Amino acid sequence: MTQEWLIGALVLGPLALALLILVGPRGWWRDGLVVVAALATMAAGVELALKGSATLTLPPLVTEIATGIEPVVIITVLFLGFRVRSWLVMGMAVIQLALAAAGYLLERGHETVATVIRIDPLSTILVLIVSVIGSLIALYAIGYMRQHEHHAPTTAASTNRFFFFIIAFLGLMNGLVLVDHLKWLGIFWEGTTLCSFFLIGHDGTDEARTSARRALLINVFGGLMMGLGGYLALRLTGSESLSAAMASPAALIPLALLAVATMTKSAQMPFQSWLLGAMVAPTPVSALLHSSTMVKAGSYLILRIAPHLGQLAPVVAVAGAFTFAVTCALAIGQSNGKKVLAYSTIANLGLIASCAALNTPLAYAAALMLLIFHAVSKALLFLCVGTIEQTIGSRHIEDMGGILFKMPLTTSVAIVGMVSMMVPPFGMLIGKWMAIEAATQSPAVLILFIIGSALTVFFWAKWIGRITTASYHETYTIEKVSGWQIGVLLTMVVAVILGSLAAMPLYHYIAKPVSLQMVGQVGDATMRTLLESVDGLVTWPIFVVLGVVLLAIVISSLFFRCSQLRLPFLCGENVEGGAQSYEFRGIADGTETAMLNSYYLSPVFGEGKITAWSNPVAVMIIITLFGVIVP
Repeated sequence: MTQEWLIGALVLGPLALALLILVGPRGWWRDGLVVVAALATMAAGVELALKGSATLTLPPLVTEIATGIEPVVIITVLFLGFRVRSWLVMGMAVIQLALAAAGYLLERGHETVATVIRIDPLSTILVLIVSVIGSLIALYAIGYMRQHEHHAPTTAASTNRFFFFIIAFLGLMNGLVLVDHLKWLGIFWEGTTLCSFFLIGHDGTDEARTSARRALLINVFGGLMMGLGGYLALRLTGSESLSAAMASPAALIPLALLAVATMTKSAQMPFQSWLLGAMVAPTPVSALLHSSTMVKAGSYLILRIAPHLGQLAPVVAVAGAFTFAVTCALAIGQSNGKKVLAYSTIANLGLIASCAALNTPLAYAAALMLLIFHAVSKALLFLCVGTIEQTIGSRHIEDMGGILFKMPLTTSVAIVGMVSMMVPPFGMLIGKWMAIEAATQSPAVLILFIIGSALTVFFWAKWIGRITTASYHETYTIEKVSGWQIGVLLTMVVAVILGSLAAMPLYHYIAKPVSLQMVGQVGDATMRTLLESVDGLVTWPIFVVLGVVLLAIVISSLFFRCSQLRLPFLCGENVEGGAQSYEFRGIADGTETAMLNSYYLSPVFGEGKITAWSNPVAVMIIITLFGVIVP
């Protein structure tokens, strides 16, 4: 299959199948179309990656089509602003319409630039993340939504519409990362905003509608920054090509505007509230937004424009590092499992943006490693928490004590996902180690990286400790969960493990060459030496040690007998009740029950206390971004 046909399968294919899902019946027809869309998108994404780099020029008619689609998308945003009674959304949509009209008039004075599709290693990485991880999430959603329909509010939208937006999201994201044309980029950018609005508000509750409204407001602001940046780029550089326009010395203001757009889409501070609110949506939505689609659009764009940031780069690096450190601190104070995952996502997106803006080969390679491994591990964790929530009826960490017995398979998979976020030699930690090494020439960024990394260990270790705290049981029964859910969870946990085993080949054959292509040989000799030294990192002995430890645990459990069990001392004589008793004799021979609770340190890490000062600081950093432009 030619690359043109593959691009059609990746962009138009999901959109067409999404329409069939929307208008078709429920049941096997819908599920069958979702499976076809997921498998076809995965296959097309892998085949496109195997074909290598290329630049494809589409007919001028395609550019003319964009001229007609752009106002339709903006008018849709305007209508939604009216529907949710947001004057700010409507006002920003009107400004975008004016910018589109002004851009159209400005184009008349230039030769029409054909739409260009750029297939390079960076866009290929994103296509694989979207097509493979996103499609697996869609397959997981088949089983999840069957259960969700029984518990969702009666006002919830139809699941056909839900799957329409899930599948359409894949096509829009593939288009966003492949197109090298500012107008088409803006259309796909706003398309993802519309999909996220409907998916976040799917359940129709007051909380869901409020969260969807907030997501629309913040992302339309990002779309406005994108539209204004695109218009100024056309005006200042005369080009509608993203790569050509951003490489121009005259594009400093458009670059600053696009940098702000990336912050909104990837929920960097002070724009993080929309992604936190997205947690009310069904779990497949959370997984899709946080791992492979919505937020990765921001990461992709900052990676694409980072080599051209120039004097803006230090400010963008500090902004990302600040988000990383602060949101890691905020994660410590959360007892809601989904919120911990959300703050962790925001933190890692900040780390990726900061590494990209450091603009050295080692830092850029670190950003790519983090991008890849975060997508897989975080998607896995969101799906695990969603499965746990459906089973125990809660997403709070304190309610997860003992689930290792109730849900041994899902819990074990979740533990692997959490360990992969903080333990060597899994890919995430290798990426963070590279990031810290790359930040040694920027003291402020380095300190923030170290603080954030230390706090990361705290909240992941705390969560792992809570879910592994369980009384002894002689036998474990695998939980009854949809085959779709279990199948996807097992597939993704295997991907996490195999990906980490192959972390160094991924660095050598993907991250390092792409970073050298995008950034070039810049930085002093120390940075170049560090880039080369990563190739010498040997990780297999650590995996051997982990394997031996795991094997020892399995063997010891096989030879353990219940008669060897001794109850822990609980500040008094244990109450008769067998191996599972947590009761003891207290004052006046009364019965007391031992309680286990995690430390959340709310007086220090509470949301209200931290965001009260961190959001204003983040706003000041953004203002500084525009301040450095002034000569």
